[in-house]
Amino acid sequence: MDEITLLAQAIPDEPPPSAETVARARARLSARHRTARSARPSPRRRWGWTVGAAAATAAVVTAVAVSVSNLTGVTGPAPLASPPPSPAFEEPPHAYKGLNLLSATTAPRSATKKRLRFHPTSEDVKLVIFCQEPGSIFFTHEGTSGATGTCGPDGGLSMLADKAYEPGWLGRDHQVTVWVFPPDAPVARVSGPKAADRLAAEFGERAGAWSVAAYDAG
Repeated sequence: MDEITLLAQAIPDEPPPSAETVARARARLSARHRTARSARPSPRRRWGWTVGAAAATAAVVTAVAVSVSNLTGVTGPAPLASPPPSPAFEEPPHAYKGLNLLSATTAPRSATKKRLRFHPTSEDVKLVIFCQEPGSIFFTHEGTSGATGTCGPDGGLSMLADKAYEPGWLGRDHQVTVWVFPPDAPVARVSGPKAADRLAAEFGERAGAWSVAAYDAG
């Protein structure tokens, strides 16, 4: 039952409209329904918009995810390179020609003396003096024995270490006194600890750091 029939039943006292009037009314009603249907967005169009919006949202999410992953993959500043080791005349190395460091001491100035204490464990012992100034002169002394030599940044060997082959030298503590002088020192005057002290006093402290170290195979 359509709207025209319902309207006729709702007004019973009025004569029914003519067939021509009913046809025109139904035509206008049909045209109005068609206009209303054409104005509504079709379900397919709404679905297409939803899919497009979802795709755009997914693209944004993907871009954000890629940006975050790129940020997390970025490394921080490169670590600073390790500083170079100190020269031997400032810090003797922990090993020397296959031997291990027993003891060491350093001095910031030349024409000075230092005492080195160590306890050897083998006959393969070396006393090495490292000097900042090439050609520096050293004097080493222990007990009644002394030895002189020259040193530089690569070191110089004291002949006192040769006493390791003498009976009684191993198995006990040692204290060796070391003086280092500038290259122009009159080494002929250094014949013992007292002479070395006098020469150091005459020169006064000079520029030129140095160190002395005892090395052992044990």
